[in-house]
Amino acid sequence: MNQIAEFRARVQKHTDDIWVDEPKDIFLIKNGYIPSGAGRANQYFSPLVMLSGEVRALGIQIFPRLLEFARSGKFSLEQLKYMIDSMLRLDCGVIAFFGLREYGDMLVEFRKLSAEIETMEEMSGALEDMFTLTNRYQLWLFQIFPWYLSVHFPKTNRDELQKLCEAIDSI
Repeated sequence: MNQIAEFRARVQKHTDDIWVDEPKDIFLIKNGYIPSGAGRANQYFSPLVMLSGEVRALGIQIFPRLLEFARSGKFSLEQLKYMIDSMLRLDCGVIAFFGLREYGDMLVEFRKLSAEIETMEEMSGALEDMFTLTNRYQLWLFQIFPWYLSVHFPKTNRDELQKLCEAIDSI
């Protein structure tokens, strides 16, 4: 079995393992532990916000578009490899640091191994595997996010906004 096939098998197994059972990384984050120490002022909320945004973007924007590009027939394999390298570069540097070490390591490995892929079919398969894994992580992050904090950010209405503007103008 080649490196790409071995990697895909590990990604598929990990996806199956976390389908119902919470990933260890998620358990650690929701309990306030981030091995890298990320999080100013001894808190883990800001890394959780960052992770949620990055993983959501990967799951609903980056991987679906890369998979679409791979299946479209409009891009060469070399162009797709360049897109993967470019589009994942930032995320590869921060995902593990902010607490998703296992997923982050897989993302880094995928970026590296994608340069070795020899066929568009193999690339599409690897992208599909990463897309599924990413969305599973995104759903776990969604589950642990402290949405109840939103009560501290109430919406305003037009009348209240008008009163605020008038108060500011009177200063």
